[in-house]
Amino acid sequence: MRKLSTIGLFIDLSDLDVLLLQYIKKLDEVFQFERLTLIHFVALEEVSKEIGDMLPYLDKSLDEILEEEVLEKVVEVFGEQKSSIQVKIYSGGQLDQLVEWVDAQKFDLVLLGKKSVHGGTGVFSSKVLRLTASDTLFIPETAKARIEKIVLPLDFSDYTEGLVSLTKSLAAHTGASILPVHVLKVGRQYFPYIRKPSEFHEALHKKAISHYQKLKKKEGLPDSLEIIQGQDEPVSRSIYDYAIRKGADLIVLGNKGKTDDDTLLIGSVAERMIASDKHLPVLIVK
Repeated sequence: MRKLSTIGLFIDLSDLDVLLLQYIKKLDEVFQFERLTLIHFVALEEVSKEIGDMLPYLDKSLDEILEEEVLEKVVEVFGEQKSSIQVKIYSGGQLDQLVEWVDAQKFDLVLLGKKSVHGGTGVFSSKVLRLTASDTLFIPETAKARIEKIVLPLDFSDYTEGLVSLTKSLAAHTGASILPVHVLKVGRQYFPYIRKPSEFHEALHKKAISHYQKLKKKEGLPDSLEIIQGQDEPVSRSIYDYAIRKGADLIVLGNKGKTDDDTLLIGSVAERMIASDKHLPVLIVK
C-alpha cells in the first residue's frame, strides 16, 4: 500500500491558495504528513519594474517577503505555523529547473490548483504535469475538502498496478469507497470491417470482466466493475459523467492509457480530464 507522507503543494499567492490549504489541511488530519512543502514559482516577467526598483531599499529579499506572505496564509488556515510545513520560493524564472527540483524531493504527491471561478488559463498546471515525474493531484477551486467516493478508471494497462495501489491507500485512510469503471471504446474507423458488431462488443465485455476478476482477486477490489459502452464522446467525458452521476469526490487516472503513443508526455484522457470545464479533483499517476 502506498504511503503519503511528503507532499508538495504549488501556490500562486492568489485567493485560490486558501482553498488549497483548506483542502490539504483535511488530508493532513487523515494522513499526518511528515513534510508539506509549499512551492511558489516566480516567473521573471512577474517581477514588475516598480518592485524591482524598490528591492534595493527593502531590508528583506523578494524571496523572504514572499515567504512571509505564504506563512501568513498557513497561519490563517492551520491556526499555527506547523513545523512540518516548509516554503520553497523559486524566482529563477525557469519552470523546468523548478520541476527538476520538485522531482528530486521524491514527493509522494504533488498538488496543483485549478482555477475556474477566478479565471486562469491552466497553462502553468499543464506544463508542470508534462514535466514532472511525480504523481499529481489537480484540485479545482470548487472542490470540497473530502474524499468519500473514488472513481478508478481501468484499462488494464501498465499503469493499473500503480493506480490500484494509490487508490487503495487513499480509501484505507479516508474510508472512501472505490468505484471501478471500464469504458469500452472502439474507433469508428474499424466498424466497417467488423462483421458482427454485437458479438464483437460482447467479446470485449467478457474480456474486460475476465481482466477485472483477476485484478480483484489479486488486489481485493470491490466485486463489481461498471462497464460503460463508449459512444462518439471521448473516454474522458464518459468517465467524468459517470463520476458526476455517482457523486464522486476524486478520479484517479494513469498518465497514459493503452491507446496513447509512447512518445506522448501525457495521454489524451488525462489531458482532457484536467481541462477547465471539469470540476472534480483528478489524480494523475505517473
